[in-house]
Amino acid sequence: MIVQKQHFELDYTFADGQKIPLKLGYETYGQLNEARDNAIYVAHYFSASSHAAGKYYEDDIAPGYWDALIGPGKVIDTNQFFVMSIDNICNVAPHLPSVVTTGPSSVNPETGEPYGLTFPVFTYRDMAKIAHQFLTDQLGISQLHLAIGASAGGFQVLEMGCEFPDFAQRIAGVITNAQNPTWTSLTVLQPAMRVLELDANWPTKDATTGLELAVQMMNTGAFTSEFYEQTYPRVPKDDATYATLQAPATYEVALQQALKQNLPVLEPTHWYYTCKATMLQDLARQRGSLQEAATRFQAKVLMISCDDDLLQPSSYNAEFVSVLKAANKHAEHFHYKSIYGHMAGILDVTPYESVLKRFLHEEIKER
Repeated sequence: MIVQKQHFELDYTFADGQKIPLKLGYETYGQLNEARDNAIYVAHYFSASSHAAGKYYEDDIAPGYWDALIGPGKVIDTNQFFVMSIDNICNVAPHLPSVVTTGPSSVNPETGEPYGLTFPVFTYRDMAKIAHQFLTDQLGISQLHLAIGASAGGFQVLEMGCEFPDFAQRIAGVITNAQNPTWTSLTVLQPAMRVLELDANWPTKDATTGLELAVQMMNTGAFTSEFYEQTYPRVPKDDATYATLQAPATYEVALQQALKQNLPVLEPTHWYYTCKATMLQDLARQRGSLQEAATRFQAKVLMISCDDDLLQPSSYNAEFVSVLKAANKHAEHFHYKSIYGHMAGILDVTPYESVLKRFLHEEIKER
């Protein structure tokens, strides 16, 4: 499946009152039918983009991150459904040619200079509102068959279900939660923001020392310890690191080399803003409580989690589904084990394919 990046533009007013002209990339797969009732929205995770499936050209070695799920004859069958995804504002990889995003590195038309740290704080509720505005006003879609997202993308589709209760018939949150866990904020996100601030080149694009460590924090948190033992094993004879205080171990060097491959396309300020947005995720904010937020849902909800996920633990999914059920909502929870931990939702999809397929085709009954 060959795909093409497109983009749209719209003006959006953030919570602080700033009205910003946005330009965001998007991709579509499949065809929108005459009734416009076969649309599926896919929201991307923290470090991904709208490239959810397919390839940009025949020899492309890097298909979209959920290519195992989305495409002709797959669980999300593009012969049947029209699927689309949007690049987030402040996408962490604005220097990637296939990413179109507005954020701190974008030029403020009023000043002719990059926004920098004057760019407004954004949340995944903002992204849900932006997606809804684009889908309804520019694509003419009045209702989604499904809204699905992984990790931070799950934050977005849950916000969509809460903010626009009648818009999506079904919502699937994969490796995500209604509220970002405080533990995740304090071990992965807030330290990454602090280390970026400590870089001598902050807040410019040259703050690469801080950025490398910030990326490592996210990467190590996203996988299990077993995965790291297998992927970056100890070398029995690693004499240099024992002889010299600052000499890195072989596994340190291996990880650094792996992470540095992507650093040139990343932007330190965008990473910072996306960390902040992830920390801020709270479905209960301005809605009284999580219990009150749950009463707003009209869509059927499926939460898919990995029991080995440190960043978005399964137990939080179980609690949220219980809250939804207590509010007399359709909700279910599927969970499984995987050495990939948090990234199981992307890299190990086989365990939940049948569950998602059944959920996708279940009849929506009037309550």
